[in-house]
Parts: sequence; C-alpha cells; structure tokens
Amino acid sequence: MSNKLVSVIMPAYNAQKYIAESIESVIAQTYPHWELIIIDDGSTDGTAEIVKRYQQTDSRIKYIFQQNSGQGPAKNAGIKISEGAYIAFLDADDLWLKEKLATSVAAIEASGADLLFTNYSVFNADLQTGNLSTMQVADATYEGRDSIILFLNYNQVPNLTVLARREAIIAAGDFKAIKVAEDYEMWLRMLGMGYGFKSIATPLSLYRMHDSSITAKDRHATYEIIEIIKGFGRANNEYLNEAKKIAGDKIKYWLYNGYNPTAEKFRVLIKGVFPQYLTALFNALSYLLPVHHLRKFVIRLC
Repeated sequence: MSNKLVSVIMPAYNAQKYIAESIESVIAQTYPHWELIIIDDGSTDGTAEIVKRYQQTDSRIKYIFQQNSGQGPAKNAGIKISEGAYIAFLDADDLWLKEKLATSVAAIEASGADLLFTNYSVFNADLQTGNLSTMQVADATYEGRDSIILFLNYNQVPNLTVLARREAIIAAGDFKAIKVAEDYEMWLRMLGMGYGFKSIATPLSLYRMHDSSITAKDRHATYEIIEIIKGFGRANNEYLNEAKKIAGDKIKYWLYNGYNPTAEKFRVLIKGVFPQYLTALFNALSYLLPVHHLRKFVIRLC
C-alpha cells in the first residue's frame, strides 16, 4: 500500500447537522495516510464546536475559519495549507465508504492519471440504506479533444469522489469564486491544459440528497454552466464553435423546460451564442414584452 499523504478538503457552512457523520467517514478510512482540512466558511451554528471536539482526539484534523466566501475560495484556502501529494474533496454533508481512499490511491497510481473519480450512490437525508441509488460512472479514461467535448456537454466528475495529484491542481490555479459550478469549471480547465482523467465504476462515496442540496442551487447552476461553457470556448479558440453550439442547445433546452431568467441574465445567456441579429432583436423586444414571452420567442427562432 502507498504511504503518500492525501489532503482531504472539506468546506463547511452551518454544517452542524451532518458534519460529524462526514468526519467519521474520513476517520474510518482503511487508508491511514490523510489529513482532513475543514474550512469553516463563516458558520454561525455549532460547526466549530463539533470540529474542535474531533481535533482533541485526532491530530490529522485541521480547522480554519474564514468569512463567508463560497465553495471556491474555501477550497483554495484548504489547498493552500495542505501538505498531501494528493488532494481529495468531501462536502460536510456527504460520506465516504471506508475503502474510498485506499481504492482511489491504488487506482490513480496504477493508471498514471492526473485526476481520478469514481462511481457514487445517492441517499436521502437520514441515510436509509434501502433507498440507495447508484449512478452510472463507468471505467474510462478522459484526455484530448473528444473528452473535452464530452465534458462540455455534461460534467462527468462527481466532486466528492475526486482524487487528484497535487501538482496538477496547483498548476491549474484557483477554483473560481462562483456560487455553484466551481468544480465543473476547474475540471474543464484541467482537461484544456492537457491533464488526463480516469474513472472507475466502483461506488465509493455517498451523496446526501436534501432540500438545501437542490432547488435554488440547481436553478443558479443553469446560468453558471452556460457561462462556463462559453468562457471555455473563448479561452480555447479551437473549441469555440463546439462551445457555442453546446451552450445554445442548453439554453434552448432549459428555456423550453421552464427556466425563466431575468431579462438581464437572458441577455447574458444568448450573448455570443446566437447570431448577433437575435441578440439585438431580443434587446429591442425586452422593452416591450415580459421575459416569459421572450423565452417562447427565442425557442421558436432557435
């Protein structure tokens, strides 16, 4: 077994309800060479007290507090003080199975990949194991143009399953300070820089589904994902046409299925994706029609 240190980055915001379970799932790992860095992102509940109790019995657990800044800056703060050869991520309401790190370290070292991710299962808030639903992550490798286009269509990487080489994460730069999809932006950026990914079909993590993990976050992700795709195309000109097409398809799909952005966000969404005349026409009509009518209008034209 490898003895390389894994730095586990755990952002936490008002996480007192579930964070003890998440910490316990790290402590229970069969792979002992880890440090757990918990970044308290301005919590106002009992998160700090819970973490400090665990620190008293396990010196591998580190705690830092910062003013509320979001997931991206919290991850950056943890990475900055980390010492591991590998970086892993776990939210303060999700869980790992006990073989997660051992299996992941062995797989990334055998494959030579820069980033490894795995299958995972989804469970309800109270961990009723009879309700587990396993996702469909397959054994695969991702590198080069075809993989980038695949990722532009859909984020393939479940954040809680990631194990990445430290040097690759550092070279890629900071996570962006965006609200929801900072991980997706980072994975695309890494692929664009030529880093290789590996996935395995074994489910090793548990994603907790509860009210605060969906709804509002998912609605905001709609907007952010389109902007990330467009931004990748602008930064990587050889993918500009594909990025425009994929962003356009997502705009049409989400509008057709009831996504109803503000007029200002609507302008941003279609900018640089659809022909210039459509953007100009939208801007003119936005003074005359409500957004839900404009949504129907754009769907018909596109």
